[in-house]
Amino acid sequence: AAAAAAATTSTAAPVPASAAPAPAPAPAAEAEERPKKTKHFKVPGTPVGGADLKKYNGVPAIVNGQAEITLHLSSSETTLSTDQINEIGKLFGQAMARKLKLDVSVAGVESFHADGSDALDKSVIVLWTAGSVDDGGALQAMLQRKAGEIERSIEDLLAEQGFDWLTRSAAWSKISLSYYGPQASSSSKGQKLVQEIGHKQGAESENGSPPYAPLK
Repeated sequence: AAAAAAATTSTAAPVPASAAPAPAPAPAAEAEERPKKTKHFKVPGTPVGGADLKKYNGVPAIVNGQAEITLHLSSSETTLSTDQINEIGKLFGQAMARKLKLDVSVAGVESFHADGSDALDKSVIVLWTAGSVDDGGALQAMLQRKAGEIERSIEDLLAEQGFDWLTRSAAWSKISLSYYGPQASSSSKGQKLVQEIGHKQGAESENGSPPYAPLK
């Protein structure tokens, strides 16, 4: 029976090329034509992007910011000393300086336990300055484009220290650029733009969110 089946198969007439079904379109091509979905961010101000953001290219700006580093401690009995809290601020400054090529100075550091947060979570607030940059627009674009990398560089640097009291961390920062000069004064969006990166513990990520002009 097996031999008969084999013989039957070998004598089947070939299908003419004209009768062959048309090849299906490549999945990759279909995927390229579909519009990409983008996350909708809500910012506490007027979003600035596209042509409006390009107007800040080449405009000098003074840079400063505030960061919140959430530390998940290994034990609820852990108490961070002033030196340990200051060390977190120092490491944050190093990571920002390394990633953005800025001269970061930490102006102040304090810690607190947020109401309603995990008992093992401790938040460290870092106030920092970075002098001025010649091209604030370029820095603004980099902050938006590389937000995820900046966040990871902060968290990775903390992890590299091998603190036995630290399980993990989450980094968030709000960076303010105060533009100055003739071009800045003529901008319809104002002379100050703010950019948020990273995420606070329990909140959604701000990575990729647009810079915005604060509400007056």
